[in-house]
Amino acid sequence: MSNKDNCRQRIACFTLILGLSSSFVPLTQAAVNDVNADQWHFEFTPYIWATGQSGTLGVERGPGDGQSFDQSFSDIWDRMDIGGMAAFEARYNRWGLLLDGIYLRVSDNAGISGPNGLISLSADGNVTQQQYSAAGYYRAIEGQTTVDALAGLRYNIVSWDIDAQLASPLFPGASISQSFSERKSWVDPYAGVRVTHRFDQQWSVVGYADIGGASSGSNLTWQLLGGVNYAFRPDVIGKLGYRYVAINYQNDGFIYDVATSGFYTGVGIAW
Repeated sequence: MSNKDNCRQRIACFTLILGLSSSFVPLTQAAVNDVNADQWHFEFTPYIWATGQSGTLGVERGPGDGQSFDQSFSDIWDRMDIGGMAAFEARYNRWGLLLDGIYLRVSDNAGISGPNGLISLSADGNVTQQQYSAAGYYRAIEGQTTVDALAGLRYNIVSWDIDAQLASPLFPGASISQSFSERKSWVDPYAGVRVTHRFDQQWSVVGYADIGGASSGSNLTWQLLGGVNYAFRPDVIGKLGYRYVAINYQNDGFIYDVATSGFYTGVGIAW
């Protein structure tokens, strides 16, 4: 593999922090079991997901089966420039709508040198991911334990920009620069179920699972989640749990076969 491909592969690997996956709909739980069922109920939840990742990532014109990796949350955090995650839920009676948005941008640099330092190749790059999800659900079971059946779509976007520079002390002041830009996007349909059990007016637990994929999107994507919610007030709910997501997307030489997992925390504002 050429030096240029080495740098391109390294920068492309920065996408590993992105957490491409299903929407974070379990974080919202708008007015669960509210006695005023014939009114609209809303909940907005900003959250943080402390993810680690492992799997295989490959880019077009990279090595045949991609590159394996294993990154902790601290590895990901060190490279992050900006990140934002939030979920929103609206419910009327037994019907509801779930929305989720994720925006992340990371940057890093890489460099390699030839024999005796006679040539060097360096690269700076940034990677941006956006993910937008929308799902409708129906509350199949109402009571102390609620069961919601849902179906939706999620739109994934990954893009990266790389600036590479080739230099040599044999040619002082001279260098060769080249820029690369790529963008991948796809849509995954998915279906899932969310189960919530309330112990009292403050404590509740939530479990969630979904599965999706299509011929034009991921070959397969699925997730599991378990968490605990605590209502500080009826309109302020603290949330903590663990989430595991697996995605297998392959298209036009781009491979994203990744498992993402970690603890999440968020605060829901209900009205």
